[in-house]
Amino acid sequence: ASAPMSLLAMLRRSPSVPLIGRSALSSLTPCAPLRRVCQLRGQQLRPRSATSAGFCSSASTPAKSSLVAWCEANPMKLGIGIATVKTQVADLLTQTALEGKAFKDIDWRRNVVFTIFGFGYFGCAQYYLYVNLFSRWFAGAARFVNQPLSAKLRDYAGQRAAAAQILFDLLIHPQWVFPMYYTLKQAVGDFDSFVRSPWSVTKTAVGKYWKNNFDTTNEEGLLTDWIAFWKIWVVGDIIVFGFCPMWARLPVNHIFSFMYVCVLSFMRGS
Repeated sequence: ASAPMSLLAMLRRSPSVPLIGRSALSSLTPCAPLRRVCQLRGQQLRPRSATSAGFCSSASTPAKSSLVAWCEANPMKLGIGIATVKTQVADLLTQTALEGKAFKDIDWRRNVVFTIFGFGYFGCAQYYLYVNLFSRWFAGAARFVNQPLSAKLRDYAGQRAAAAQILFDLLIHPQWVFPMYYTLKQAVGDFDSFVRSPWSVTKTAVGKYWKNNFDTTNEEGLLTDWIAFWKIWVVGDIIVFGFCPMWARLPVNHIFSFMYVCVLSFMRGS
């Protein structure tokens, strides 16, 4: 027993041999490796949890909502759906709010005219015209509308393309829109005659359109339908063809179209 005690005394007196403290001894215990592994795992997990939190916070504020994504992916369905409902509702609003009709007195045949016109022309035909044909006829239309305003001001070719689209819509487009509307209205109003003699009904409808707009004896004056059209669409076309991306072209167009259909229904619906 005296030998170990003398050896311990020598270790305490020798400056070259350090004493084994509690911290050093703890590293030699059987639990030390497990404790060390836990410490390392904790250091590895901390940054991962921070990264996950950052990911969750960015996911909670997505750049685009699912609704906008669907609109961009399905522009034709969106445009046709809005056009059909919008045109029908605009006529109903005109009959009830502007003309003061009770719901039981609504002219449903007239409303059918606007619903068909909304689906067939404002929806299907205008989508093909504004999105497909205008993109081919007016090169750079899609590129121009997707630029910021500062770039638009320097893009003279894009400005000319936008101006050409606006002039086309204001001066050429109505040349077949009005005859089509008058013909559809005449056909639905006198469907039996249209089945027996479609050309005769079409001729009568076009004659009414001509009288309302180009007959100098007309009490309403010349170009009545055209002037009402321009009052809404000059501003509308500048916004649609100058600032709207291609996927939003028809939806924004329908906002102005709703106002115009109310005017058309009030003027030529009865």
